[in-house]
Amino acid sequence: MRRDQWAALTWPGVLAVCVALRVYLGATDAPYLVMSIPYMAVSAITPVVVLIGILWHRPPHRAGWFLLFAAQVVYAIADGMTVVSNWLGDFLEPTPADVAYFLYYLLLSAAVLLFVRRRAPGWDIPSGVDALVVAISAGLLSWVYILQPLTADSELPLNAKLTQAAYPVLDLMVFILAIRLVMGTGTRGPVLYLLLGSMSLMFVVDTAYAVEGIADGSAVTESYLDAMWMTSLGMLGSAALHPGIRRFDQRSDTALPDASPARLAVLAVAVLMAPGVQFIQWLRGEPISVPLISAACAVMFLLVLARMSGLVAAQRRAAVTDSLTGLHTRRHFTHALAVECRRSSRTGHGVGLLVIDVDHFKRVNDGYGHPAGDRVLREVARRLTAGSRAGGAVARYGGEEFVVLAPHTGPGELMALAERLRTEVSGMPVDVGGELLAVTVSIGAAARTRPDPESLMRAADEALYAAKAAGRNRSVLSPPAPLAAGRSPAG
Repeated sequence: MRRDQWAALTWPGVLAVCVALRVYLGATDAPYLVMSIPYMAVSAITPVVVLIGILWHRPPHRAGWFLLFAAQVVYAIADGMTVVSNWLGDFLEPTPADVAYFLYYLLLSAAVLLFVRRRAPGWDIPSGVDALVVAISAGLLSWVYILQPLTADSELPLNAKLTQAAYPVLDLMVFILAIRLVMGTGTRGPVLYLLLGSMSLMFVVDTAYAVEGIADGSAVTESYLDAMWMTSLGMLGSAALHPGIRRFDQRSDTALPDASPARLAVLAVAVLMAPGVQFIQWLRGEPISVPLISAACAVMFLLVLARMSGLVAAQRRAAVTDSLTGLHTRRHFTHALAVECRRSSRTGHGVGLLVIDVDHFKRVNDGYGHPAGDRVLREVARRLTAGSRAGGAVARYGGEEFVVLAPHTGPGELMALAERLRTEVSGMPVDVGGELLAVTVSIGAAARTRPDPESLMRAADEALYAAKAAGRNRSVLSPPAPLAAGRSPAG
């Protein structure tokens, strides 16, 4: 067994023993310092475990993990200060431990933000909107059930109120970042879910601790709170020990997350939280903050509306965009051609059309594999887009065949464009996995005034057939008179 595998199995065992010992000591009359030993052991060992995971697995981007390590070092120091303060029993908030805890939150937030930016190719606005919906819902709950009771306690001095109120706010901030991390793009797997579980459990136990302090007599005991905190730390250490950290912050190819059932369920619960809180407050006979809840409902409604608009726009783009090359699809091109032909019928301007076929493409797939063929198609698409003039449309018509629509173009201009594109494609070889491959195209061109789409397409197609029959890697212009129907041969 490798040392990293041994550590990944040993750490949960050590954690389980410490948690069990802490719960057992909590049920006895053991002194406070003795009861704190298992908890402090986990708190002190966690940053060491994170550092071991970084050094063993050596992820390509380590800044986020080192920030996480630094955060856990500060957290362990703050825990030690807290134990000493509780043992002495004489402290005034904010204590030095509070300052250290606040620094921990800042370091942890910086680490998660770095993970989010590494994993997404852009700003990933849809995930940000989803996280904001959840944030508003969670913020409403925190205000109604934690922050408002804390700030309303007239017996607490102002500095104590501010200190105690800061923790729910900071916990909420970290929880929102955790939601943003999991709702964004990037690889899924144990590392992501362990980090999410760690930060979510920390949010839950801190909330339980705050509620216990407000209720003054909750059934949740300190030993169980410590057990939950220890479990949260243990999940964080397990995430760092997992080999998946090598690809955890690998940049995703897409910035659009799916509208999965789980995501929609989370958003539905978040949106329904505001009216749910209002109903619960009414049942309890508690005062209802109508302006606050109304504002939360309005903002979440607008965010969901924006999210739906984004999903509709994304679906429309997907319907008219070829997933391999990023060009327009045949469906979009057919519609654009029909529109341009109708416009030409009204105005009398010329319409040019190029049908382009990659020469001997079957040999590329057979000799180098389909991934190499995909690279060739992507590169040809890029060069055709770069060489086309503004106002035209480039689309993948099917397989290795492309089309270029050139409005307001006569035969001479169209042939100049065809030759420019042919030269653009054949000018440099294409890298297919370390090997340079010469790629050429054959082009059929047709230019008409007031054409119908079918006849224009047929004319360009027949010109392409002539170019391929003449030896390929050339452009042929269709004569003014229509030719016999025919399709280009394969390959």
